[in-house]
Amino acid sequence: MADTLIVFSDAKFLTFDGRKGRDQDVILHFGSGEISVIPKKGGAALIAIPYKKVARATYSRTKDPKWDSSLTGLPENADIPGFMRGSRNWLVLQWKTDSVVLYLNDSNVTEVLRTFEVRTGLKIDRPADGGK
Repeated sequence: MADTLIVFSDAKFLTFDGRKGRDQDVILHFGSGEISVIPKKGGAALIAIPYKKVARATYSRTKDPKWDSSLTGLPENADIPGFMRGSRNWLVLQWKTDSVVLYLNDSNVTEVLRTFEVRTGLKIDRPADGGK
């Protein structure tokens, strides 16, 4: 299968300084064997994750992101940005040494998840409860 570039222009990338979270608007690129997270305002990729590097992917439509607690995840008692926020479409990608937390837009969440599974060959975990 050709790994032609597929672009999703409506996502947010969550980063942490200690337990304090900060989000920024990003564009997701799937292509050339990796997922690239690029600032929407332009510039170099914030991170590029080879498809084969991702060990676990977790999707949840919840107030806070969910992840596999046996791998690197969010800081303990993470302060997620967004005053009075409701449920969001979270996609957490994890590997041995790090993780990436993305908030996906309702309009493209289904296609992003499908693209991820096809490109990486990984099945996305979808926890039904509030557990990590």
